[in-house]
Formats: sequence, structure tokens, C-alpha cells
Amino acid sequence: MPDMKPPRFRFLRTATYILAGMLVASAWLPLFRPLEYLPLGFAGLLYPVFFVLCIIAMFSWLAARRREWRILLLAIVLSFRGIIPYFAAGGIRGDVRASDQSFTVMTFNSSSMGLLNYKTDTPVVRQIEAVLTEASPDILCVQEFYTNTGKERDRHLPSIAEKGKYPYHYFAPHYNNWTTWYYGTIVFSRFPIIDTARIPFHGGYNRNEDLVRLRLLVHTDTITLLVAHFASYQFKTNQYNLARAIFPYAGRRATKRLIAEQANILQQETIRTDDPVIVTGDFNDVPLSYTYHTVRGNKLQDAWLERGLGLGRTFSAIAPTLRIDYILPDKRMLVESAAIYRKKELQHFPLMARLSIRRQ
Repeated sequence: MPDMKPPRFRFLRTATYILAGMLVASAWLPLFRPLEYLPLGFAGLLYPVFFVLCIIAMFSWLAARRREWRILLLAIVLSFRGIIPYFAAGGIRGDVRASDQSFTVMTFNSSSMGLLNYKTDTPVVRQIEAVLTEASPDILCVQEFYTNTGKERDRHLPSIAEKGKYPYHYFAPHYNNWTTWYYGTIVFSRFPIIDTARIPFHGGYNRNEDLVRLRLLVHTDTITLLVAHFASYQFKTNQYNLARAIFPYAGRRATKRLIAEQANILQQETIRTDDPVIVTGDFNDVPLSYTYHTVRGNKLQDAWLERGLGLGRTFSAIAPTLRIDYILPDKRMLVESAAIYRKKELQHFPLMARLSIRRQ
């Protein structure tokens, strides 16, 4: 018999099935390496949207006493794995009391320390200085760092080292302008730096940033620190909206393949070391992604999930669900606390965790 239900009802039922399918797809597709078709790589970005829409639609069908709520419930159950890396509930347990073996690590993409079109945005610099003074991390990992060795210029490197009381630092400049303008990745530390290395990574906006690896003597333990800045999708300001972000531009597709390769490089570095390892940096990707899934693997934990609470947004543009900056410590470490410093002037929000080595 032909379907005698009103066209409007048939449309809503079809839309419900499509929405349920998209929710399940957005939860599982990011597990696969995105080689050719870019939307697969961005599927995880849409998961929170589809999840909320399915919840609303399910209760709407329940209120209407229609059986279609069941397909939505099934989709929510099948896709629930997606909410685990997105929403942190570990903070409910509260922080662990600091000990004499505790130490803090911060990761921060400073967006060239407020430098825009070769001019310094003073309010941004002041906000960065205020955050670093407030948080005072023992180990500070900064991507997109900028400093200048010229007279009467922004000498951020010696300034942060002095104000933060960091006797040790390692700066990996990736490019420079006019001899004295330097841009790159830097680590400031209150603990001795034993060894350093730069691993080809083709990261950052200009595809010329290396993966930085350091070995540090933290209290009585030697740890390996990896600082990464994954390739950027280079969306322009007028492209910072969800609709345009998922279109398969050729350049974006190539970037997604590059990021997948970078994830594999970083994962191999975590496996290669016998030291307790900490991965930090700007992944330019959400928790529900091939990038995050590959890098974290089975060896690392997520500091924000362990002691944070909520979505953990670290990027101020595009969407409130963008957690793209991470601290992933070895499971041999205890995550004692985690905090995000959200300030209006900053594009990326610094993430800090207090850690310690587990003692058996």
C-alpha cells in the first residue's frame, strides 16, 4: 500500500533517519585515516552538533508518541564513544594535592606573541604576560613564538626567561625576517635540559616547523617532552564558519593528508623513547579525529579528560567545541590538576597541567 501519511510527516521521518546516520558516521569515521576525501577528516568536528540535534529530536518524537525516537536512541548509543574525548568529567573528582615531586607543564600557541602585520598588539602582550605570571608553569611550551634581537624591539625570549625565572630554555627558530625577527617553537624550563632534537615535521602555517624533542631532568626523573604544531588548514577570516570548513578544497585535502602523516611521526616518537613522555602542542584538530586517536594511542592519557570539566575549548574562533591544544602525558604519570586560561584577547587559550611520576 502507498504511504498515506502526510508529506510533512514523511519528510520529518526521513530527516530523522538521515540525522541518526550522520551522528553515527561522525563518531566513527574519524578513526580512519583521511587520505582523499576531506569531509571524513572533519566529521568529528560536527559530532557535538549532531549529538544535540538527536537528543532534541528524540524527545520531540517521544512527546509526539511516535516510534521514531527509537532509531535516535539507537544512534546515540552506537555513537556514544564520541562524547568520551569531547567532554571531560574528571574534574568532578577534584585535584590531587601537590607534592614535592609535582611539576607543572603549560602548552600555549601564542599567535606570534600578539604580532600582527609586523606591529605589536600591546594589550595581547600584556594579557600573555599576566597569564604567565598567574600560572607560573615549571615547563612552558610555546608554539608560534616570536622574539626580536634588535634594539628597542620585542625581546620576548629574555623577558619571559627573566620574569618567569627560567634558567633553561631551548628555542627552535623556524624562520626569521630582517635578521633580528625570529619565529619558532620554544620551551622554557626550571629543570635542566639534558638533550634536544628537531625532527622534520612540516608543521605550522608555513609548513616549515619541526617537531621539537627534549629530555629534561625533572626532580630525580628523566622525561622526554615532545612539542608539536601540526599543519594549519589556513582558513581565512571569512572562512571561519562551519559550512565552509567542511567543503573539500584541494588544498585542505592535501593538508589533511599531511596532518595524518604528522600524527604517525609523533606517535612513533612516543613509542621510541623509554622515558616517561609528555606530548604537548597545537594539533589543529579536535579530540574526535584520526590525529588525536593516533597520537594518543594506548600509551598516553589526556590531561584535560583526567582532571578537567567540560568541553575544554582552547581556540576562540569558529565553534565553542574546538579543543585543539593538548597535554598528553604518559600513563606512568599522575595528572593532579588541569586548567585552561581563557582570556578575551587571546586566540588560543593556554592549557596547564600539574603532573607527577607514579611510584610503585
